[in-house]
Amino acid sequence: MATQRGGRHSVVLVSSRSGDHAMLRKIFGGSPWELRGAFGGSDGLDLIYRHRNDIFAVICEHNPPDGDWKLLLAEIGKLPVRPHLIVASRLADERLWAEVLNLGAFDLLSSDPFVPAEVLHVTRSAWLAWNRASQPWVVPRAGLGRALSPAASGEREFSAVSSM
Repeated sequence: MATQRGGRHSVVLVSSRSGDHAMLRKIFGGSPWELRGAFGGSDGLDLIYRHRNDIFAVICEHNPPDGDWKLLLAEIGKLPVRPHLIVASRLADERLWAEVLNLGAFDLLSSDPFVPAEVLHVTRSAWLAWNRASQPWVVPRAGLGRALSPAASGEREFSAVSSM
């Protein structure tokens, strides 16, 4: 279950712009999530691998200095429980939004400038999706309306990892 994963749930920011780090630290300051920062894709991946049980989202600038968001998406896609990738771009248009979603990233944020309400909304949506994906599934033995509790009904419980 998500609540048993470890410490405070975190978001990793991968951006070469110090202004992005300062703005998002301010936005996340009053939130329930911790922001971890990296100035390039390889440093971001290192953070993600080290804290993989607590990272539920990665906000990555469109073109980090040592790669691009698509490479980061491919790498985090190899993890057993994958954090959601949110692409941030100063030029967030319909073409990029369609590409981001079609290739499997979670969402696109405009970073010129970051809008606090939008950042928190998208992050909360990613957190809710990550939690849903990590919850155990209950397989009923017979019928759909039997018991609500696996322990009370003798139903089997198993975990499934979502490919979101």
